[in-house]
Amino acid sequence: MSPVAAAQWPDTLRASATSPAAPWLLPASGTRLVAATEDLASHRAQFGPRPVRAVDLLSRVEAADAVGHGGALVPVSAKWRRALAGDGPLTVVANGAESEPLSAKDAVLLRRRPHLVLDGLVATAEALGAEDAVVWLHGSDERTRAAVVLAVAERREPVMPRVVVGPAHYLAGESSAIAHALEDGVPLPRARRTPVPGRPRTLVHNVETLARVALVARGLPSRATTLLTVATPAGREVHEVPRATPLLAVAAQAGWGAPMGALLGGFGGTWASRADLALPADPFTVRAAGLDLGAGVVAPLPADACPVAETAAVLSYLAAMSARQCGPCLFGLPAIADAVRRLADGVAGGSIRRRLAGDLAAVEGRGACHHPDGAVRLVRSLHRAFPAHLAEHARGRRCADAPVVLPVPGGHR
Repeated sequence: MSPVAAAQWPDTLRASATSPAAPWLLPASGTRLVAATEDLASHRAQFGPRPVRAVDLLSRVEAADAVGHGGALVPVSAKWRRALAGDGPLTVVANGAESEPLSAKDAVLLRRRPHLVLDGLVATAEALGAEDAVVWLHGSDERTRAAVVLAVAERREPVMPRVVVGPAHYLAGESSAIAHALEDGVPLPRARRTPVPGRPRTLVHNVETLARVALVARGLPSRATTLLTVATPAGREVHEVPRATPLLAVAAQAGWGAPMGALLGGFGGTWASRADLALPADPFTVRAAGLDLGAGVVAPLPADACPVAETAAVLSYLAAMSARQCGPCLFGLPAIADAVRRLADGVAGGSIRRRLAGDLAAVEGRGACHHPDGAVRLVRSLHRAFPAHLAEHARGRRCADAPVVLPVPGGHR
């Protein structure tokens, strides 16, 4: 894996050749993302026209056991019922702002099959009686924005989607930040609060979730596969793989021989040991094992990498990306990053390790949003996945000449 900024990675797209069923979300391809975006005519030739005003869509989504694919695995029907409980004007959002620097699956999906996502967005808006439909993107992702704008221009819908560009910041893709931006013009995470009668409602779904809603609306399989961004020795690829595929096989398809483990879910995710990679690429099975696929990221580590140094670099980035709205972000994250950096450098004594344990306990669950929780989860998983490696660092035996290989933006090393 090349130690370059994520934005410089060459993005490739490949659907799994081992899939027993057609890869519905991504057309099979070994080409780079310069491949043409699917136009509306091609989309309808494969999927047919969008089902209009499917009054039973909520019950069909519930029967299909559809869940969100932004990382939390919340049942789609539960989010819809909560949205319907309010009485203010409703906006449905397709969230394509991949704040996770390692992830590319949402951008790939929007660039290759934008109409499948737009079908799901409009169908959801119709089913819930929404007045507005938005595709939310990062301002730095010009290629995806161009593809979506072109796709929207081809359509005529009762609720016409509009493209809204947010800031290119790690927290700008967080669901409460999107709602805060659309309702109040402030693109920062918002503390959880009791709904106010008559206040605008914003329902945010990941774009992959809405693509799968479009499949459910047509009676097509929606849960047989999963989308994963897989780090490769040269960059990253997006794979659509059957959920039964072992994560180690996913790594092998991407060119990895014998990784020591992998970062799952992205920077706010969890470290997995090599033994953990025997787990299937099923988000529920992975979560039941105490790990998390989060944003659908699998980033294997080569055998000569240092997971402690990798964690220190990621924590430094997460601290820099804080919204600085609460104590856990403002003070807790820098303290945790500093302690793990000392461990990586082999200069952390017992007092530093005790302070780290105290900081993790003080930060967990106390932030205004879940950003600090991701950092805590990452550190705790480091202890679980690589205990012997961590113990060596605690004894002052740091890894010699082990470069940071994860592409952490901003030079956080």
